[in-house]
Amino acid sequence: MTVPYLKRKHLHIDGLGESATEAGEPVNFSDNGFGDVRMTAKYNVWPALRHAIVMGFVLELPTGDTQARDSSGQILESSGQLGRGHVGLIGSLYQNYELIPHRLSQFAFASYRHTFRNRNRYQFGDDYQFNAGVNLVTTPWLVLSQQFNFRYLTHDNVTANLEQSAAPFSGEEPTVIDPRILDRRVSNTGSTYFAYTPGFQLDIGQLFNSRYTEATSLYFMAQIPLARDINNNLAQGTSVVLV
Repeated sequence: MTVPYLKRKHLHIDGLGESATEAGEPVNFSDNGFGDVRMTAKYNVWPALRHAIVMGFVLELPTGDTQARDSSGQILESSGQLGRGHVGLIGSLYQNYELIPHRLSQFAFASYRHTFRNRNRYQFGDDYQFNAGVNLVTTPWLVLSQQFNFRYLTHDNVTANLEQSAAPFSGEEPTVIDPRILDRRVSNTGSTYFAYTPGFQLDIGQLFNSRYTEATSLYFMAQIPLARDINNNLAQGTSVVLV
């Protein structure tokens, strides 16, 4: 079971081109708390000395807050909430094979995530992930890792009207384009991402013989983007992870 604790902070300019000054007004939001709880089950369907295939299933429970409001008093859009607002399902498959026993191994991981439409009429896009790489044991306390990561997110979908801003400096409210069309994809969501991730693992228990460091490891990874298509959203640069 995974219980995430999240902290969110957001600021944007709302109503550009819809007031007499055309400047819009700043709208900010901040919240912190527990997100959606994940219940995970795994089963090793092919255990052996040199290889393994593990199937996984995750049930996401809608425990995170979805009714937080911004500084204007409106309910914040779903992408900024602590929770997704509905049940999510994740299926995964992990494979590992020792090319050279206790020395060199390869691994692959694939997963699919689906979240149902929430009560705010918003549905997050499906999430496809695939990772593959190798691990090299150089010494009992140092393992080098090289992997490639691919992620594809489909567009989010919202049940809502599409509005068009009024003429500049008119001060009028936006108008609904077509009230009959309510099923719309969110154009600036979804993405395709491909990255190279080198890293290493330090077995602290092997380096220092102490009961305080027994079974303790540190992981270090640097993810380098190779290809990105982010649909006018924020682009991730090179990131570093220390666990």
